Amino acid sequence: MARIKYVINERRLAYEGAMEIHAEKSEQAAKEREGARETEKGSSADVSHQECEASPPVSEVAQVAVESLLRGSTNQAA
Repeated sequence: MARIKYVINERRLAYEGAMEIHAEKSEQAAKEREGARETEKGSSADVSHQECEASPPVSEVAQVAVESLLRGSTNQAA
């Protein structure tokens, strides 16, 4: 039971970390878009294309967080 709880906690931490990373990247992308809008007036198609590129899907961000947690846990085990 303790091992199951440990794994569930690791997954929860990975998810929370991924959501924080995603929120930071989304915020940064929003600031960049706002700055770009102020400097040049582009078409709405260009802006929507930039929005799609700026924020990666949560699944990619979650994968990065999980990999970093796994690297951390293997270093602790050694």
